Amino acid sequence: MRPVYVAVAFVVAIAVVAVAVMLLWGQLIGATVVAGQTSGKTYTIRSMKGSYLPPEGWKVGDPPVIDDKYYNPARLSIRVGDTVVYVNEDEVPHTFTASMVPSGASKFDSGPVNPGDSYRYTFRVSGTYTYYCMLHPHKGGIIEVSP
Repeated sequence: MRPVYVAVAFVVAIAVVAVAVMLLWGQLIGATVVAGQTSGKTYTIRSMKGSYLPPEGWKVGDPPVIDDKYYNPARLSIRVGDTVVYVNEDEVPHTFTASMVPSGASKFDSGPVNPGDSYRYTFRVSGTYTYYCMLHPHKGGIIEVSP
């Protein structure tokens, strides 16, 4: 075998091993690999027990209330590539539904999430996202996503 072919084969073998190690490391630490960026963090937003009850005086057509007693935390700052896991800790189904998203972003909608269940969404576009529960529109939240 010519020395050039041996050198090329060696470089290819090293590259294959390096990719395998990176993928295995990502699996071991629970990371997600996304082309062009590093893996993000995971944050949790919960529907609190009793959050299906609207605040006194709230009526249909009023804007959602941004308060930790409904979604906790109701305000969250994250980075592009981060994931939010929505967990329903209430005794009735809720949704985690985008009402406004930045230009270029897709709206998310969990559909009904039963008590004890969850939904995950990874944010790929920076900007301000507002969300609410379609079943209980008195509750809402805001997620700020920075680059």
